[in-house]
Amino acid sequence: MNRKILVIFIIFSFFTFDLSGQIDSLSERLLYNWTINPFGLNPDYADIDTSLNEFQKFNPLLRSTINNNYLGNLGSASQSTIYYDRRNNETSFLFSEPYAIYFLLPYEHKYFNTKRQFTVINYSSAGPKEESEQFLGVLHTQNVTENFNVGLGYDLTSSAGRYLNQRTKIHSATLFSSYKYKGYNISGNYTLNKGNIEENGGLDSLWYLGSKEYTRALTIPVKLSDASSKILNSSFYLAQEFRFGKHADAESDKKTSLPASEKRSTNQRDKERKQPEFKKPGKISNPVTDTISKITEIGDETKIENQEIVVKDTITNKKDEESKNSFLRDSYNKLNDFSISHELNYSNDYRKFSDSDIEESFYNSFDSLISNTKTSDAVFQNRFGNKFSAHYRYKDLLNFRISYYNEQINYEYNILPDTTFIFNSQDQPEDTILTRYLKNDFSNNSVSVYMQSMIFNHILFKGFAEYFITGYKKENSRINLTLGYRLFQDIRFDLEGEYKNQRPDYFYEQFQSNHFSWDNNYLIRKEEWDANVIIKSEKYRFDLSAGYGQITGHIYLDTLARVQQYADQINILTARANKKFTLGPFHSTTKFVYQTSSMDSILSIPEINLYQSLYYEKLFHFSSTGGELRMQLGFDYRYSSSYYADGYMPITGLFYRQFDQKMADYHCVDIFLNFAIKRARLYLVYNYLNTAINDSYYFTSPSYPAPPAVFKFGISWTFYD
Repeated sequence: MNRKILVIFIIFSFFTFDLSGQIDSLSERLLYNWTINPFGLNPDYADIDTSLNEFQKFNPLLRSTINNNYLGNLGSASQSTIYYDRRNNETSFLFSEPYAIYFLLPYEHKYFNTKRQFTVINYSSAGPKEESEQFLGVLHTQNVTENFNVGLGYDLTSSAGRYLNQRTKIHSATLFSSYKYKGYNISGNYTLNKGNIEENGGLDSLWYLGSKEYTRALTIPVKLSDASSKILNSSFYLAQEFRFGKHADAESDKKTSLPASEKRSTNQRDKERKQPEFKKPGKISNPVTDTISKITEIGDETKIENQEIVVKDTITNKKDEESKNSFLRDSYNKLNDFSISHELNYSNDYRKFSDSDIEESFYNSFDSLISNTKTSDAVFQNRFGNKFSAHYRYKDLLNFRISYYNEQINYEYNILPDTTFIFNSQDQPEDTILTRYLKNDFSNNSVSVYMQSMIFNHILFKGFAEYFITGYKKENSRINLTLGYRLFQDIRFDLEGEYKNQRPDYFYEQFQSNHFSWDNNYLIRKEEWDANVIIKSEKYRFDLSAGYGQITGHIYLDTLARVQQYADQINILTARANKKFTLGPFHSTTKFVYQTSSMDSILSIPEINLYQSLYYEKLFHFSSTGGELRMQLGFDYRYSSSYYADGYMPITGLFYRQFDQKMADYHCVDIFLNFAIKRARLYLVYNYLNTAINDSYYFTSPSYPAPPAVFKFGISWTFYD
């Protein structure tokens, strides 16, 4: 795409005025949900997502970031093309991070309180049966008593694959519950994620694409024919808090004030699904005030509405109008109190890679350290942690927390056989039988402090600091700072900063398998800091940010897929822009990211990334039945500039540096039709329309072609009684 045209289009999108009106529609709620803020342990309340906007983005690869470096089919390993978006998929286990985008993770879990049973079923499908991609999601929750809720969820992500040995299947299941009685709150969840992945190593040669000899994708030779990997993550998380003295019970929790910035009309909510802000995990999220959901039926259309319930506050009437728009309010704490809390987290992770035929040419450049005939590698990690905290909250002006955390963690993996071999009759060493081997275990201990303070009614300060005092992570430190200021009534200004000083992950230092072995005691600590300036407005629906980051001791996998470290500094400059506008029945969403790395040979990222969605929306009324149908018709466009993307190593399941194939400019055009009637939402999408028109091939990762033009459909159905 011509760069000048691209820039002009972005400027036009950002300076188009929003002509839509915003009218608050208020009513009592019967259903609400929240996530637990990992810093202050407060509930961050949110709306149930029943909107139609961007509903066509069922694929988790499309929801979390603009573009991904992935292996071409749903359920395969992925890595965001946006460097700082990669933090979204950080887990405690190195080898599960390429698949974390599909997982249900404990720290992202939603809890519910509902006066009715609530169930949501999601289903999507794409492609012919022999190449199909499918997603199935089920969520059910209900209250046993007024303040005791239980629920369960299940997701299935699967793909048959377009090429040989490319099948994927990922199961995710969760059981969750929450309970509140006066000053005592407890929430917990058990989550299981399991993936079975066939590994084909990519196409054996790019020459096969477009060849008359290989007209069917399933006949094109691939690098691996019998390799596969298994990923397992099981975790349990429990958070409980007891508040002394006066407390917010079930009734007083309902008497909370909802900021105007969080209020949206029913019409506006149907038009606009609230998007996640451009922020990195680990940044301290802004608490959202307590709201209660009510589901009502109007004609044939299901709507979820908001209500503001007034609460007596110490702010004067003059300041009260300002506070209604303030993003600084945390209505979870309207009374002064001390509290103590406890968090428990347990996780068990492993990755297994197996191949019964390692005589294929793919293995020619690798040594066979354990077996010359087959590979059966496994790596395990177990973690058990407890955090004990003391809190003090003063209304919504001060939130202070000090914590002590203990973590027991151990690592296991295959080891090399002894130097003494058992020989067969041909004087050749026989394969050694491998067992799990406990390499090392550690007890890590840390202290942390969190504080949130509101100053002069329009200045917010948030800070979090953690320091490990013993264990493998000894001297690891982390600091997060946020300073927020409301420039005008509807525009806010944020300064965000983060600093990390960490010892490399254990598996970067110690690892052994059939084809890889390293003992990297020479690695230095990785030091990383970044700062961002953010300007945003919910009224005008935009946010702009500019950031600068610096990495010292960056760890990566080199062109041989072995661990390397760049001891000097790498500088990263980023600029982000996000704008939505409405002009009559036409709606647009623009997301633009510019990023550059000072060491492109070590850390390569595409400079320009763009997502553009443009659609026409109309609400149809049926006078004969009194029903309504909302429809959206439009297109999505994604673009990433050319760069040397990381390659994927199936043996370790990690991405590594490569310079054999430079990724060309990436373009993807989808045309979609969304519509909603009563409690059902449906989408129809024709994906990669541009490849059907141009008869061209794009790549989502080196040696892994992007999917062909394909028709997709999906449905989401909500049940409650």
